[in-house]
Amino acid sequence: MNDFRTGWRRRCGVLASTLVFLLTGSDRAWSGEDVGALRVASVSAAPSQPHRRDPAVLFYDEFDEAPESPGRYSEFVSSGGSFVWTRAGGLLGGAMRCQFEKDQVDAGRLHVLLGRTPIGRGHRDGEVFREIYWRVYVRHEAGWEGNPAKLGRATCIAGHDYSQGMIAHVWGGAGEVLCIDPATGIRDGRKVTTRYNDFEHLKWLGSRQGATPVFSPAESGRWVCIESHVSLNTPGKADGKFELWVDGRREASREDLDWHGLWSEYGINAVFLENYWNTGGHGAVKREARWFDNFVISTRPIGPIQADSVVRIQRTRPEVMDAWQVELASDPEGREVIWRSTPQAGAMVQLTVNGDHGQFTGTRAGRNSMASGVVHWIRVRTTSTGSAEWSPWHSPFVSP
Repeated sequence: MNDFRTGWRRRCGVLASTLVFLLTGSDRAWSGEDVGALRVASVSAAPSQPHRRDPAVLFYDEFDEAPESPGRYSEFVSSGGSFVWTRAGGLLGGAMRCQFEKDQVDAGRLHVLLGRTPIGRGHRDGEVFREIYWRVYVRHEAGWEGNPAKLGRATCIAGHDYSQGMIAHVWGGAGEVLCIDPATGIRDGRKVTTRYNDFEHLKWLGSRQGATPVFSPAESGRWVCIESHVSLNTPGKADGKFELWVDGRREASREDLDWHGLWSEYGINAVFLENYWNTGGHGAVKREARWFDNFVISTRPIGPIQADSVVRIQRTRPEVMDAWQVELASDPEGREVIWRSTPQAGAMVQLTVNGDHGQFTGTRAGRNSMASGVVHWIRVRTTSTGSAEWSPWHSPFVSP
């Protein structure tokens, strides 16, 4: 694979030959009024994900329990019950649900501290991390509207006053996409910030826009894999990195950043998930919810989820009048399609990928299974004639 390939292919095993499309659990029922384009909503994850056994992983949370558990998060703010844990609705069961009310700005957050910090309490306390990856799955409810501004950030807490040495923001970009927006609090080898979010002293290093309209109604109702990478600069050089992947594609990057100059007292020591909607000075455009799941922080690339031995995928629920069809590919551009279904009745929400319901093609022609340890992407269309437009390739997963 282009960006997550080698580590995943070494770690993954053999995939069963069956892929099932069906409606998975949710903390609310799907209704016929759901709005959005036809998409793959989610891929059923293996009960035991590789990050549980990976020594490079610094922190992970599959939200199988509430975040109040001791020692998990340095800070959890529910904002009056806006941001809560739910037993169902996630990729593996539980998830964190953020419920915005119309005009609401602050709807809760989760903070993870890592390594050496001026305030202690970090996972793997005392270590200094100069490079991290973090990944989270996010789903916006069907019919979602608006760009909620904040999603998450990696940062360097550099003082007891929570002043920051650097901030790697992943937040709302232009229109309906995400962007990366790096900033530094270091000048001439010393920290100049004196408080958290000290905008008077931060230096903004230049944002880059993403490409996938994750906040559009068309992309609502499905889980989106969002991964970021931050690497501090070599002291004295402008070679720091900040990268963003959406559904396994690198969409924004900087590789010329001077995060810290010669300053090296602390490294990257915090990652936050945030629900703070202040776009244009206003809050949420209406009452609507989003969910977070499968949150991982690592010193190596993470990639998408590993699929279960029988892979279950939920499609979104717009009405399909005629028929629908899916394809699987082993690359994000669909250059190598490895399976194509026959048209399925519009009333169906389940599809088993095997020789009975479609045909393996390309390098898998004549076989009845996928290759093991490979990232696959999916696309879907509504059609009875074969002329309807395909969705973008999305919902990547690793064959187990």
